[in-house]
Amino acid sequence: MDDVAATTPGPDYGQSTTDAVPALISFFDADHICRYANDHHLRWYGRSPEGLVGMHMRDFLGEDAYLERLPHLERVAAGEQVSFEASVPYRDGGWRDGAIRYVPRFGPAGFEGFHTLVFDRSRDQHRFRSVFDGTAVGFWEIDLSNMRAMLAQMTEEGRDVLAHVEADLSFVRQALAVTPVLDLNEKACRMLAVERGSSIGRPLGDWCPDEHLDAWNRNLLAYLRGEESYETETVVRRQDGSTLDVLLSCAFPNTPSQQVIVVVGMVDISERVARERELAKAQADLAHAARVATLGELMASIAHEVNQPLSAVVANGNAALRWLNRPEHEIEEARSAINRIMSEATRASEIIARTRQMAVKGTSSRTDFCVNQMIEEAVEITRRQTAALGATISLSPAPGMPLLHADRIQLQQIMINLIVNAAQAMHEQPEGARRIAIASYACEAGLMIEVADTGPGIGDKAHRIFDAFFTTKPDGMGMGLSVVKGIVEAHGGSIRAAPRIGGGTLFQVKLPYAATRITRR
Repeated sequence: MDDVAATTPGPDYGQSTTDAVPALISFFDADHICRYANDHHLRWYGRSPEGLVGMHMRDFLGEDAYLERLPHLERVAAGEQVSFEASVPYRDGGWRDGAIRYVPRFGPAGFEGFHTLVFDRSRDQHRFRSVFDGTAVGFWEIDLSNMRAMLAQMTEEGRDVLAHVEADLSFVRQALAVTPVLDLNEKACRMLAVERGSSIGRPLGDWCPDEHLDAWNRNLLAYLRGEESYETETVVRRQDGSTLDVLLSCAFPNTPSQQVIVVVGMVDISERVARERELAKAQADLAHAARVATLGELMASIAHEVNQPLSAVVANGNAALRWLNRPEHEIEEARSAINRIMSEATRASEIIARTRQMAVKGTSSRTDFCVNQMIEEAVEITRRQTAALGATISLSPAPGMPLLHADRIQLQQIMINLIVNAAQAMHEQPEGARRIAIASYACEAGLMIEVADTGPGIGDKAHRIFDAFFTTKPDGMGMGLSVVKGIVEAHGGSIRAAPRIGGGTLFQVKLPYAATRITRR
């Protein structure tokens, strides 16, 4: 027999389990005397485990092989887990290459000895290593013994383990800190930019950034609930401090009370994540382009809206001067005129500010705001254009709507697009029959905004109306409704188009309560 890592008899390691493992499993005390050996020693050495117990390691290996292992034995006595490869004597008088591991055991009095595990590299272990190191997946092999001891102590204290782990992320950080890495394959070494020799024995937590502990906590909760496996996306820290996006996969033991060695897999998904980020940026750029294009169509309306308060400013300014130029100054009348000047100037500034917000290119900014007020502003922005198209707008806002936590400018863009589309769709309808009805109300698990028109309807085109580049307008780009759909879905909502009862089209935008704050206004 030789060196080996894994198990000894005890409440968690029954002899039937260790005897079934095709590896040399044993335990040596601090004086290097064998105190336990599994049945595989009989097949390996041709001697029963009972006959081997009580022998010194030197008797198993011979003097030269024993001296070669002394540096490893010193390391394990110091509390370090040791993995190495060496030749192991075989029953036919020859030697076989073995993958060897020493795992220390400590008790109240200190170092008590060490577990050993030896795999035959020429057979089973060679095949295992071929798969372990030849795969495109990075693997950690970890030991859950210390973590399970922490869980057992919590149970003895009468604490609800599952509830505590779910509520306190500090536990998973402690668990990762005491979970050693027993081995990792070549792919994992490349992914983490580490060397295998220097990484074995380090705590798993060395590669787990604090800001991504939640993924490891969900993994631990799945283990505690008795699930067979768990898979999630997270980020690991490389040796140089940089991070790597990975798909983390863990298969849990079928018998947790007897198995403590677990393999954790990692797949590098950094390229996919980078492409998704580039796609999100492209979609944001497309939304911005659509927003600017919409502004071009609305320029005449904006100029008109700004011209109105400016004209009022000039008129009130002239009136104030007249009141002040009279032989007897009309101070109160002049003060009222100046107050009106300030009010109209503020209105003009708000119009310009809203327009500028739509044109500015930037990242999404979510705030709490009143949906009904946002709709009213969109109606004001489009009023000139819809009036030029002969359309009238009616509003039916529901009172007591929750404040929505979303990107106000993006949702205002949706409303502007739907209002202008509705007005344009009715341009061939008789005058007086071009009506746009806008409603907002609470619905099941969300908020609903409806925009209905009395146009010709969408006929059999409902399944394509949100497709990019599909349009029914002779001069249309077919991007407006596609962008609208992307914005709605980015907020976790949905949009649908359906025939309106009585003719025309009804657009329904649903936003989930998950995106709202339950403060009401």
